[in-house]
Amino acid sequence: MKQPELGLKITELRKQKGYTQEELVEQCNINVRTLQRIENGEVSPRSYTVKMILSALDYDYESLQAEKREATHTLAPIPSAEAKSIHSLLTMAWMAGIVFFVLSIFKGFTDYYQMYEDTFVFGQAGHVAIKALIMVFNGLVLYGFLIAGNVLKNHVMKIAAMLMFLVLLGYYAFDIASVFSEKIDIEVVLLVGAIGFGATGIIFGISVLQSRKIIGGLALALGVLELVLAACLLLILLAPLAYLLLMPVIILEILFLYKVASLVKAQL
Repeated sequence: MKQPELGLKITELRKQKGYTQEELVEQCNINVRTLQRIENGEVSPRSYTVKMILSALDYDYESLQAEKREATHTLAPIPSAEAKSIHSLLTMAWMAGIVFFVLSIFKGFTDYYQMYEDTFVFGQAGHVAIKALIMVFNGLVLYGFLIAGNVLKNHVMKIAAMLMFLVLLGYYAFDIASVFSEKIDIEVVLLVGAIGFGATGIIFGISVLQSRKIIGGLALALGVLELVLAACLLLILLAPLAYLLLMPVIILEILFLYKVASLVKAQL
């Protein structure tokens, strides 16, 4: 944290503890004039001086660093070798998102014709291929969010990504099975998907909103849309609206992963 924010923070913490400047300097071995200049933002103290002052105020230095990262939209330090690997995986994830976006258009046609025309518009093999490819590329996007959750120290995002991945596997296994079994109606498949993705989507949307201090307005927009999309799925009757929201949501997910990848790249 830079001046004058650092000085204001120290002043705030000192007053919260009820210390005068004289009482504080007695505990951290610096003179009153130095403390005054720090609090007034006139000098930028060395890290060990800041740690000494914060220790006297019972405030964790790492918490101050976390506040700095949130204020400047930066990540916690990542080792160079690890950052290179993470950046590659995140790049793969957002690129997979582009393929997922295109495949989702074809999926819309396949679901429509299967439900309302009782036919496979791209043939049975084409139908299965589209669903299998969507499962793979959607899975890669979710893997990207699992990595992003780890990078952003967002445990809820990691949990949400894993839960959505399990729902994804179950849903598409059920969906593909419906192609070969007349006992499984497409309506039932879509209902199961709406409930599964709706429930996990609520958690996922909340996790995205939690990252807005680092990612900014993009996280806010994506988080809100994820929650609206999830609500539409859970309300069932509004599920058709969810299909309309899906495309902008995928675009924002791609941009989110690209943003995190860019922040990681900045550390290379």
